[in-house]
Amino acid sequence: MSGNGLRKELKLSNMISMAAGGMIAAWMVEIKLWFELSGPGSVFSFITCALLILPLCLIYSEMTSMMPYAGGQNIWVSNAFGWNTGFASCWFIMLLYIMAMPTVAYGIASMISYFYPATALQIKILASIIIIIWFFLTNQELKIIAKLQSVLFWSTLAVSLIASFIFITNKNWNFESINWFPNGVTGYSAAVGLLIMKFVGFDLVPQLAEESNFPKKHLWKAFVGSLGCTTLIYCMAIIGVSGIVSNEWVAETDIVDPRVADIIGMHWLGLIIVIMGILTCLTTLSSFWLSASRILYGAAQQHQLTQKFTKLNKNGQPVTANLIVGILAVYFTVFAPDAWINYIYTIYGVAAGIVYLMVVLSFLKLRKIHPEWSRPYKAKAGLAMGIIGMLFTLYVIYVSTTAMDTGAWVVLVLYIAFALPFWAYAKSKQKSDPENWTPIVLSPDNNGGKN
Repeated sequence: MSGNGLRKELKLSNMISMAAGGMIAAWMVEIKLWFELSGPGSVFSFITCALLILPLCLIYSEMTSMMPYAGGQNIWVSNAFGWNTGFASCWFIMLLYIMAMPTVAYGIASMISYFYPATALQIKILASIIIIIWFFLTNQELKIIAKLQSVLFWSTLAVSLIASFIFITNKNWNFESINWFPNGVTGYSAAVGLLIMKFVGFDLVPQLAEESNFPKKHLWKAFVGSLGCTTLIYCMAIIGVSGIVSNEWVAETDIVDPRVADIIGMHWLGLIIVIMGILTCLTTLSSFWLSASRILYGAAQQHQLTQKFTKLNKNGQPVTANLIVGILAVYFTVFAPDAWINYIYTIYGVAAGIVYLMVVLSFLKLRKIHPEWSRPYKAKAGLAMGIIGMLFTLYVIYVSTTAMDTGAWVVLVLYIAFALPFWAYAKSKQKSDPENWTPIVLSPDNNGGKN
């Protein structure tokens, strides 16, 4: 196994912006899907979902502070339930990040249409160019990416909140005209489960914890801070537009916030929102890209995947892992069917639910079998947090599976089946090349593989 050369370059503010950047995508496009689920009442679904995710964030905070290794959840699950179960969790985690890539094309496509209509081919070419450019950026020093990510995220935060404030204080905004729950309790409860997709990104923190340069006891601030910023942006956006336009209007338009700006005679604001929306897609792409490459890096350290993924360039970046992520990003952006976007919410819910459930179970088990391991941050009321986490993740899995159609099931089954050859290859190499493939589980007992 190659030496660990990941550099400690990230500040707490960088961690917050990078994690939140992964969660906050092109909300002005996706808000149509939120309204379809629960109308303006999706603001309450978001708040409920965030409150239920908070225990997960505290669990993640403890686990990350105890094992701040690139690879995150895979390593935690491997310690609790073994190498094979860790491999399975790694595969589901990668699904969360890979599926996000086509949303970049979808978001950019909808926003570019605000300026001029573009063909599907032109959109795919543009999205691919962006991904290729971002590949070269991911191989630079992480602090460079972190600074760029911070500028983009905090600018997005400011623009989105200012735009929402302008909408709410405009004379056209009317609280009484808001139809909060067009789909009733059923729509609200379904949205609580499905909207977990919009919070996938806080789990970037454990992937980058090894590269942080602040005390691990403060990692909880990165989780809670990114969760809070994301919830604030989404809720304000929903309230801002719902007091001006109807639910039916939202369903029929292409890109919501800029069109609302046009309705109130502020085309300049629409232009700013669109530009920041496009840049926001880059922050999302960056966050998922970094997460995916670190997952591959951590799996390679545990000999679950080829050790080629541990190769670092002169800037301390996992260059081979970045290359594979880039290839997958381009592939799914160019070749993913249009229906892929419709599958994402439900498949995301299933994958996220499974991953988060395994983390909660690992949290509870490791507290029992390894109470001696140092936990710079220790979640209070751990058993209660674990129970809430289990119930919520099981609910997410239930809601998502019941909402999946045949196409989504086919995609999920094929993805799981695709893991089998990689798992079988690793198992065969354990016998034929034990020197390089003997299973390893990184833990505090072996100093995260640095011994």
